Amino acid sequence: MGRYALLVGVSNYTVDLKPLPSAAKDVEALRQVLVNPEIGGFAELDVAVLVDAEKGAIESAIYDLFANRKTDDLLLLYFSGHGVTDSRNDFYFTGTKTRKDALPPTAVSSTYVHSLMNQSRSKRQVVILDCCHSGAFPTGMTAKDIGMANLLPKLGGEGRAILTASDSTQYAFEQEGFELSLYTHFLVEGLRTGAADRDDDGHVSVDELYEYVRDKVKSANNNMSPEFYPVKEGHRIVLARAAQDDPKLKFRKEITKIISFRNGKIFPATRQLIINAKLKYKIVETDALEIEQEILKPFIEYDNNLKAYESLIKETIKHEFPFSEITQLEIENCEIDFGLRPNDIKEVKERIFEPRQTEHDRLFEDQQKKVAEAARLNRQQEESEQLRLQQVAAAERQKQEQDRLSLLEQLKRQAEEEERRKRQREEAERKSKPVQPEFEFEILKVRLVKESSGFLGLGTKTKVELERKKGKAQYIRENLANGVTLVLVRIPTGKFMMGSNEYSTEQPIHEATLKEFWMGKYTVTNAQWQAIMGTKPSKQYDSQPVVGVSWDDAKEFCKKASEKTGKSIRLPSETEWEYACRAGTTTPFHFGETITPDLVNYDGNAPYGDAPKGEYRQKTVNVESFSPNAWGLYQMHGNVWEWCEDIWHENYNGIPQDGSAWLDGGEQGQRLLRGGSFKYYAFSCRSAHRRRWHADDGVVIKAGFRVVASVLS
Repeated sequence: MGRYALLVGVSNYTVDLKPLPSAAKDVEALRQVLVNPEIGGFAELDVAVLVDAEKGAIESAIYDLFANRKTDDLLLLYFSGHGVTDSRNDFYFTGTKTRKDALPPTAVSSTYVHSLMNQSRSKRQVVILDCCHSGAFPTGMTAKDIGMANLLPKLGGEGRAILTASDSTQYAFEQEGFELSLYTHFLVEGLRTGAADRDDDGHVSVDELYEYVRDKVKSANNNMSPEFYPVKEGHRIVLARAAQDDPKLKFRKEITKIISFRNGKIFPATRQLIINAKLKYKIVETDALEIEQEILKPFIEYDNNLKAYESLIKETIKHEFPFSEITQLEIENCEIDFGLRPNDIKEVKERIFEPRQTEHDRLFEDQQKKVAEAARLNRQQEESEQLRLQQVAAAERQKQEQDRLSLLEQLKRQAEEEERRKRQREEAERKSKPVQPEFEFEILKVRLVKESSGFLGLGTKTKVELERKKGKAQYIRENLANGVTLVLVRIPTGKFMMGSNEYSTEQPIHEATLKEFWMGKYTVTNAQWQAIMGTKPSKQYDSQPVVGVSWDDAKEFCKKASEKTGKSIRLPSETEWEYACRAGTTTPFHFGETITPDLVNYDGNAPYGDAPKGEYRQKTVNVESFSPNAWGLYQMHGNVWEWCEDIWHENYNGIPQDGSAWLDGGEQGQRLLRGGSFKYYAFSCRSAHRRRWHADDGVVIKAGFRVVASVLS
């Protein structure tokens, strides 16, 4: 009974395959354990080694391995290098001059190897493949994807065993910190140390070696799954001997279980169990430490990868959140490269994302930690001096606190005096102004209630409830012509937070301060347009909003209306429009968290949030339809888009904070539209929603507008 092996390693490629530095080292490391008389028991002359060879030399060596053998001979074929598949999924072993576009003449076909295996009389054949094809990977990693689909029928047979570094959909790796490829590293380790002898019978069988390598590789890289394809009795083939009474081996096996149970974490009890095992098997400290470090190495590598991943997430979140699709894809690729378990990925993300603080809070916390650490070190170095400094500092702080309180009191008195004078000025101004008439109206707020429904009440349906209260607002009425009037409603002085986090175009959310102004109770109607412009742009009713109006047309209307009324009539700024629309609310709509077609004219087939679907009217309605907001303005949501004065900008960075129109920069030919319309989804009707349109066109989008006046003359 003979034992013969052929070890092939290809590290350097001359054409279009990436070099694999570890391949040659893999071959030598495996050769050493095979020819060791205490382990592999192969005669040195019976182990053939082939490094950086071409197709012809490899085929010849494989022929010599399988030819002229006896039935009970053990034949081992090992290959470390690039393995590739063609368009028909046929597998090839590569040589130094293999070309991916010409595999048959430059690479060794698995069909050739299969034929030699079938012709050989040996009934004990083992094939170990640590193969790959090239790919682009991060520093420290070289991909190994061998395309193992259908490999068993290509190489299988009676009394055979095939071991592979990965399955057909995964990558094997050369990884930093390992002289050999990840797979061969643990293959050699299992044979050399005898740790692969799982049943302690003194022999390492093929299935035992596979189980050992699989567990070790999975610990080091979770994205790599070694495979085992035994045929008939192939799994029982013995590859090496393992010393049964070797104390080091027993120690290694026992602490491997101890460390693996704790997933590589060394707790006090874990440490004691390792010490007990060391004493039990009488292992010297240096040997015990070396064995422990070997076992811990993949766990340490994994922990380092996990820490690197956590640092990556923390660094990325400083620049971008939420992540774009491209960033998310890059993160997922890093997760694969690091070989992390899904639960660990989930835990890192939850820990970083959920308790997210503002940048100011994080900087403040870091600064506090630095101050605390500096104080702690200072106290240790100079406790006596620190006591004196603390006393001096305490006295100084007391003085500063007294000064601060005194300053605060002074500022408080000044603020109270200023507020008193302001109230006096406002009261005097109010008394000097003519008292404007008021009108009353009903304010509605939406509340969605979920109720049980269906069989046995197992389902749910959403019910819309309305809260009602009375409101009132001051107004003025201007005569335009032929009995047609323009009603302007008073919008009070105030502040509000403009924008939302729904879209980048609605950011950043910022505070704006506005002075009192007067806004059209309704959008401009067909009747009002005809009274000022002398034309009727559509066949709609007089009380319906004028539509199909360009921004330029709306500006011309304001000019003529100003001449007609003697007041400064204009388009609202974007800030004025949103301030007036919200009317003191912070919800997506002034009605609340959502809307329904009973409150707003929009495409009822596309509701917002949990609101139910409703009517889609497909046309405009009279301007006095539905209920107004808390300041008496009708149809700020839906019906028709409304022009604003501003030039379109992609976001609010640089917008005036005083409510005036933003007229510099931006896209000069594009102007702002607000409010949504009867043709659009509920989402477009939000208080914060904004869109652009060509200033010289209002027909396509069926735009309308409402007007404002800054002060009354």
